[in-house]
Amino acid sequence: MKQRRKRRKYFNWEEEIAKGNTNKFYNSTDFDIYREKVLERDKHKCQFFLGKWDDGKHKPDKIKVVDANTVHHIVPIKERPDLALELSNGISLSREAHEIIEDRINFKSRFKKKKRISKEMW
Repeated sequence: MKQRRKRRKYFNWEEEIAKGNTNKFYNSTDFDIYREKVLERDKHKCQFFLGKWDDGKHKPDKIKVVDANTVHHIVPIKERPDLALELSNGISLSREAHEIIEDRINFKSRFKKKKRISKEMW
């Protein structure tokens, strides 16, 4: 478990997120606590690759057990800031699954290592 920062003053996260301060939210102690609770609830396993969560558009190629390290908001916090810390709005995902669900193009290229060809010197 990661060591948590000291709790700072209370923020009204609905107002902060509505203003566009999502980075402030994601770097907060409140989000750290929320993240830990969601990961504990899902036993640190990626729910996408287990086949337990379906967003209607994406499906895993095959069912496998993958460790989760990311928490995804099912309903985006920009749409519903009031659900930002609601446990039922969070799902544990692996980094790869999160990239798939967010429709980020070329997510596979980040995971592949490039081969380096060195010149043979005589």
